[in-house]
Amino acid sequence: MTAPVPDRRPLPPADHIGKIACLMINGIGDVICATPAIAALKDRYPRAQLSVIVRPHLRGLLERHPVVDRVLSYEVGSRWKRLVYLGQLRREHFDLWVDLHMPTFNTVSSNGRDFVRNALLMIAAGARYRLAYGMPALRPFLTHAVPIPDRAKLSRDNIADTTAELIDPSARRRHQKFVAISDADRAWGQAALPASGSPRIALFFGSRQSADLWSDRKILEFLALLAVRLPDAEWVLIGGPFEAAMVQRLEPQWSKLAAPRIHNYINQSTFGQTAALLQRCQAYVGTDSGPTHIADACGIPIVALFSRKNYPKIWRPISRRATVLSHQVDCSPCFLANCPVGNKCMELIAPEEVLAALLEIMPPQVGA
Repeated sequence: MTAPVPDRRPLPPADHIGKIACLMINGIGDVICATPAIAALKDRYPRAQLSVIVRPHLRGLLERHPVVDRVLSYEVGSRWKRLVYLGQLRREHFDLWVDLHMPTFNTVSSNGRDFVRNALLMIAAGARYRLAYGMPALRPFLTHAVPIPDRAKLSRDNIADTTAELIDPSARRRHQKFVAISDADRAWGQAALPASGSPRIALFFGSRQSADLWSDRKILEFLALLAVRLPDAEWVLIGGPFEAAMVQRLEPQWSKLAAPRIHNYINQSTFGQTAALLQRCQAYVGTDSGPTHIADACGIPIVALFSRKNYPKIWRPISRRATVLSHQVDCSPCFLANCPVGNKCMELIAPEEVLAALLEIMPPQVGA
């Protein structure tokens, strides 16, 4: 049972809020996991202009979101450029500033330096009301400091729920994750993956954090099993520039297994186009990274391979159609982006285990 949320100051009334800024300058998965909270904020302030500040290369995740009015880029560069950017924030005259970064366990965010940066941005914006979890670097400047959940809750509750509860304790699971798919994206996806009688399985085996990677040997063993068990299946490869090197390294070997059935869209599709591809697949298999959250937003069945560098419950997909494979090891959680002991927890995930989980979530007629 979830512990009660401590008393907190009520948010300002709707007639006080004309412009809202939400800060979220982490990675793909963080932005997608924040979309339920963004929707909950729009529920609270339906007439306010809602802007979200993200890293420039992630603007496409939110530019067609139905409740986001503007997407602003977080600009970095020389000291002069940063000063100019802070001045631009001030001239926006936001009424409410919401910092969506969570006080959770993470290897690349939620550290003190990040929140010092966030505090500087919040101060520069000069919003009348300022809402965030009460991290030490932020608390002195917040008008609405939400109590930080205890360690047990932070290690147990999904990040999407924790973020939504920042806005409203009752907002948990009120909204699903969201990735915008335009009509043009859907048309592109249909042309890329035209109607077929064969099952399609989306595959992603990348991550910028090496602790989340499955070894090349395990990937190839799984694909060999998949080719035998589902010989008619089409494979849809997704990912970004980071995964392109993996394809170049492994393609000569896996193309022998299923060359006519491979659709390689790694580093060849936008976020919306990737989502359109996923919606044309019967299932998804992937490691813990941004594309898994895109798949979660698309609602397709998922088999997710999770390391134990963190608490899996925090970052696991929220869809009921998701299966998470993860094995406890004596060194977890380590919170290290790069494992010094050979990714023991990921190596414990067996290819046979992944195939069995995939067959379990596939439509009944597939693999019969």
